Amino acid sequence: MSTLYIAVAGHAHQNNGDSGIGICYYTDPTGEPFYEEADYVGIETQNSTVYHAIIRAMSRAAEWKFKNVVILSDNRLVVGQLADNMSVRAQSIMPLHEDVKKISRSFDNLKVSFVHGNKNQRPKQLARAASVASPERITAQALDFEVYPGISGLILAFTPKMMLVRFNYKKGSKIGVHSHYHEQGSYIVEGALKYVVADQDIVMLRGAGLVVSSYADHEIEALEDTVEIVTYQPMRADLLEVSQQK
Repeated sequence: MSTLYIAVAGHAHQNNGDSGIGICYYTDPTGEPFYEEADYVGIETQNSTVYHAIIRAMSRAAEWKFKNVVILSDNRLVVGQLADNMSVRAQSIMPLHEDVKKISRSFDNLKVSFVHGNKNQRPKQLARAASVASPERITAQALDFEVYPGISGLILAFTPKMMLVRFNYKKGSKIGVHSHYHEQGSYIVEGALKYVVADQDIVMLRGAGLVVSSYADHEIEALEDTVEIVTYQPMRADLLEVSQQK
């Protein structure tokens, strides 16, 4: 069976606060991930979040019956500890370290390697976004952002597994050809949009719905002033980051 490459990251606010993990799975390390996940993991330290991400990643790999696994992390301490080059001293880390060692027996070959942070941006982005998705906070978030001139978005609510967004388009505004990992469901509240999906023109009027699959190329043009409700699964971490930069 082919090798499974897994890029992992963790993020803890102030190193001991609300925390999240982000994980990307690849069969081709130079290509796009075929699966991504993010999750809120409670109050953790920066290092323990990475262990939680690795445990989740290894459990997923074992579930999928992969026997050759390479895990990539930009946390030098955790990578060193799992290579037995650095000692584990923190009491909170010891049981996590043991869990990783136990799960590692499920594989014929398992390697945990260091990767520079600038090459691990996507998992880090997912982890940061998940860290603010505490179940106690899943309400109307009211986080607004600009997509392009004439197009604005409002994040209504989200969890790491789903996001609900309202878009407002001015007539004539456009979003060029793009794709993303996320499954997308669209509903037109008022107005009209033209979607181009797989070279097919689809005009959506009030009350119309549309689903766009992962990595499907699509573009959008507003034929009228339009309000659109969109769900993404999992959440769009990039939109969350843009909204928080305001």
